[in-house]
Amino acid sequence: MTTAILIKNLYVNYNHTPALAGVSLEVAEGEFLGIIGPNGGGKSTLLKAILGLVPIASGEVYIYEQAIPKNRSLIGYVPQSTAVDRGFPISVAEAVITARLKCGLHPLFKYSKKDKNYALECLEKVGIENLAQRQISELSGGEFQRLLLARALCLQPKILLLDEPTASVDPASSERIYELLNELNQAGKTILLVTHDLMVVASAVGSLACLNQQLVYHGKPELTEPIVNQMYGCPVDLIAHGVPHRVLRKHDGGHKNA
Repeated sequence: MTTAILIKNLYVNYNHTPALAGVSLEVAEGEFLGIIGPNGGGKSTLLKAILGLVPIASGEVYIYEQAIPKNRSLIGYVPQSTAVDRGFPISVAEAVITARLKCGLHPLFKYSKKDKNYALECLEKVGIENLAQRQISELSGGEFQRLLLARALCLQPKILLLDEPTASVDPASSERIYELLNELNQAGKTILLVTHDLMVVASAVGSLACLNQQLVYHGKPELTEPIVNQMYGCPVDLIAHGVPHRVLRKHDGGHKNA
């Protein structure tokens, strides 16, 4: 088994406040990992630490056995859409192809034909090639998320990190995004997905990591009451309404909502 991401005893602090405490995690090449946990539990921070975007207090992060940032180019990152300026005057095609920039723009810079063709291929892959000339401000929530995914793919990464890719999008768009991610995973991409959507993600991912500053669980996409209670720090009722691929095991005893 090839290890794509290896995290050893990772600590990250914000103004002396712990965000991650002693997190160790191994992600195999080709794994589709969903990362869940409460707000402020360190999920987004974990992705940023993998990318080298936040300072690490202690611990180690390796991408294919190389310490960051040496293998940073192997990672495509889809940030939360709220962190992206959608009012910037740029077309969909232009937004995607900028991922191919290596050293920034200069007055005589021109994208190669290969770059342009690959950007269009990425738009086709996510199903919005017909929107290539549209301004990004004109996109719907689901279209904009697919734009961000196309831009990440334009780097030709081996690993995809996604931070809440289905937040604030309609159910149909959410389903399409998960279908795309599944197709990419089947094609060999290693995927780490941060989400609050426990029920949907359980049917999409191959494994789950539960995070609340510390790693509570890493394993099959199925949770027990003790794991959920530990993750949220208090007793939690397990609720599921007819979800075919359950994130929650069947449970007996006591009165629970179902």
